Amino acid sequence: MKTNSNPQVSASDKIVAQLECNGQVLAHVSNCNFHNVDEVVGMIQAVAGKFLGLARLTIRNQTQGWSKVMMLATRRSAAPAYNRPSVPMMQGRQYVIPF
Repeated sequence: MKTNSNPQVSASDKIVAQLECNGQVLAHVSNCNFHNVDEVVGMIQAVAGKFLGLARLTIRNQTQGWSKVMMLATRRSAAPAYNRPSVPMMQGRQYVIPF
């Protein structure tokens, strides 16, 4: 098995990709019609949906005989941007804490 740092993909190549996170398979794709590795990564991310943490993506080109392993990381999105008052608002006798 040959590992290539900049692999080539042809539309007729049979590509198998799998995304694993915390020991669980989040997505598995076996398809043709990919033109580059970025398309494979985009498809596997769309199939997997949202995940938190570090995941291992394995891409194998069965036609050309190479494979590539890459790590994908996600993090929680930042808190929504809105104006937070410096002093908590008070409604009646309770403080309202904006989250």
